[in-house]
Amino acid sequence: MAGLLHTAPPETISAARRIMGLDPAHGWPHVLRVARLADEIIERGKLAGYDREVLATAIVLHDVGRFLPGEGHHAVKSAEYARGLLSRLGWEEARVEQVAHVILAHSYSLGVEPKTLEAMILSDADKLDALGAVGIARVFHTGCQLGRSFSESLRHFAEKILRLPSLLRLEASREIARERILIVEAFVKSAESEGMMWLDESDPHGSGGEVGRRH
Repeated sequence: MAGLLHTAPPETISAARRIMGLDPAHGWPHVLRVARLADEIIERGKLAGYDREVLATAIVLHDVGRFLPGEGHHAVKSAEYARGLLSRLGWEEARVEQVAHVILAHSYSLGVEPKTLEAMILSDADKLDALGAVGIARVFHTGCQLGRSFSESLRHFAEKILRLPSLLRLEASREIARERILIVEAFVKSAESEGMMWLDESDPHGSGGEVGRRH
């Protein structure tokens, strides 16, 4: 079976690649990884009854809002962009709104409940890309972009990353997460054992502590 991205309209792919660029955390490389993870979820779970074109299109466009000008939540901006583009491509309104829901429901922070299988697949695949070795690299890459301190990025594992498996909707996704979370847990354990990694840069006396401890 061909990968999901082959199902998305070519116009959406070219637009996303142009807008998102090659940012490794949230740009086109992230889209490629999420698409592969979605394929793996579908294969492992033997899932059926979903709209491949709706799912693929939502995967392609789910993070474009991060790279668009203006204020607002990236998922809302991505959904609005998808509505405009797909309408111009002649999509029926009902299918446009299906894509918009999948995009809105993928977000960790927006709080939109996934109501369709397509939305559950993208939500899970997007979270899985935050786990494993790639997930660790993404935390520090994004931390540098946002100007977070080293220890702030490290605390992000306790505050978000280690909690992601509990938010997954599908059993196949949870199976993948059980494999990937071991990599993250091993990293956190090693970082804790090295001690110096957990010092808060603002604490010259070195009274930092284990991951997740508040200063």
